[in-house]
Amino acid sequence: MADGTVLPVIVDIEGGIRAGALMNRKAFSKSIETKVLWIVHPETGRVLPWEGDPLYISLIENKGFFSAQLPEGSSPIACELTDGEEDPELHENTALDAEKEKESRILYSLAETIARRKKEMPSGSYTTHLFEKGLEKIRKKVGEEAIELILAVSREDIVYESADLIYHLLVLLEAAGVDFHDLMAELERRDS
Repeated sequence: MADGTVLPVIVDIEGGIRAGALMNRKAFSKSIETKVLWIVHPETGRVLPWEGDPLYISLIENKGFFSAQLPEGSSPIACELTDGEEDPELHENTALDAEKEKESRILYSLAETIARRKKEMPSGSYTTHLFEKGLEKIRKKVGEEAIELILAVSREDIVYESADLIYHLLVLLEAAGVDFHDLMAELERRDS
């Protein structure tokens, strides 16, 4: 699941128009799962749905590249991303900041970042994409992430899928208007 090999995806649009982008196994899997093309941003390496959420007719993996066919009238355009935002779907091995770990502030910090994304709605942000899709889409995404966690076998995949689930849960809380502090208070109550 954490295969980061990036290959080109050649996109044919009925009528002869051709476009190109980058795709890895994660983007390919997300495309198959959602029936919408997901790509890898060439500068940041983040996996996002191709802007405009183009549906495809076919998507196959070839030796050395991916190939997609879109219906006539589709016009995929390159996605623009907000610099500095980390994509929770990008599974890189990074060490947790020791200070944040000591203070147990990472969840608060992430919840604050998600709240800020909802308020600012920066273009090209994965978090913005989720908020634009609405509460039902976010609920579905939390369910998908829970299933991916259940199916994870290796320690590495369990860690990554757990992080994906927690991130999407925090997005769900924000979208549903549930204060993060209410969740933390409930967890604290259960710890006593």
